[in-house]
Amino acid sequence: MKKIIVCVFTLILVGNVFAQKISGGLFIGPTMSWMSTDSKPITTEGLKFGYNFGALLDFNIVDNFAISTGIQFNKLGGNINFIHGADSIISDEDIVYNDFTAGSSINYNLNYLAIPVGFKGKTNEIGYLTYFLKAGVTPLINIKTLATFGSEENILLSDEISLFNVGWHIGGGAEYSLSGNTRILFEIIYTGGLLDVDNTEVFTTVDMDKKTNPKIILNDIHLKVGILF
Repeated sequence: MKKIIVCVFTLILVGNVFAQKISGGLFIGPTMSWMSTDSKPITTEGLKFGYNFGALLDFNIVDNFAISTGIQFNKLGGNINFIHGADSIISDEDIVYNDFTAGSSINYNLNYLAIPVGFKGKTNEIGYLTYFLKAGVTPLINIKTLATFGSEENILLSDEISLFNVGWHIGGGAEYSLSGNTRILFEIIYTGGLLDVDNTEVFTTVDMDKKTNPKIILNDIHLKVGILF
């Protein structure tokens, strides 16, 4: 009986210590995204405004230092202009579109599931505020691709955008203490794309006799407002 009591007490103690090492919460906020490239056959311009929401988790390794992760939904996108036109594109409904002549463009609305992982350094509480900086990598999975071009709107084009993407992120923010472990989160993060997200073949000459798949990366800035506990 004594051994059982000791084991239960030990488990409770370890559980409390472990719980003190973990904090998490929920968030929501706006995003601003854009595509960029250094390829001459295309140009990218314009901002896409969307939103993000999800849950985050901090594993506090030592005082003022944690591994930060979570899962979030990102609504991103961007606009691509074809200097000499693009090859035909096939939609998810097997409809072939051949309207991408010189000067045409395509506007993407992209839904991603992201799992950011990084390091987080934070100050001691100053008044009711704790400030922090964080940096790391963000793997993303494309879960929906909608495109608008010419007179066509919201066409499903899953094959034109890569399923996987990876970006690096850096940012910071503050946590405002309410009571106990409950805090209000304010965070702003920049994410820079690392991989080519677009699979469209574009023409490199006026005669449209040569094609290439230019590298296009997706970048975003997003704000998170949430509650931590």
